[in-house]
Amino acid sequence: MHGVVNQAIEGLITQRFGAEAWDEIRIASQCEDTTFYNNHNYSDTVTYALVVNASKILDMDVHTLLFEFGKYWVLTIAAEKYGALLHSAGSGLQEFLINLPNFHSRVMLYYPEITPPEFKVMERSDTTLELHYFSKRPGLHPFVSGILVGLSDFFETPMQIELIDTTFEDEYHKSIFSLHF
Repeated sequence: MHGVVNQAIEGLITQRFGAEAWDEIRIASQCEDTTFYNNHNYSDTVTYALVVNASKILDMDVHTLLFEFGKYWVLTIAAEKYGALLHSAGSGLQEFLINLPNFHSRVMLYYPEITPPEFKVMERSDTTLELHYFSKRPGLHPFVSGILVGLSDFFETPMQIELIDTTFEDEYHKSIFSLHF
């Protein structure tokens, strides 16, 4: 995963649980890196190890941790580093989500070597969208749920999120969310 992801995990843990907790998690994960660089890719095994060991050390369910990380990602990392990019993708939450399939294309201008997830968004009604999330990385639908809650807060638009299905097909982990405004 990209360095900014590991930076964000470190930021969330350090902010909520302290630097000592982060050091314990990093050491338990056999992560020798004490600094993660934005423009560097790290093995997914490092990121997953950080999450699994954080779950154990902090006595927090992995799904809860990933959900909290998704919210933190939007409200702290994305808002601080990519706020203009978020706003440029839509004037409000629904417009942003409709444009989401193109969003990572713009992010790839900053980080051309990333392997981002893919999204497909369908309008089901004036107040309901269906979001399909595709990733080669397993188990991240709680992270996506947290991102969606974070986006709801960022755009100051209430939204109900329902995970409809999660499957594995054609090398992709697919999650389908129903979003109600």
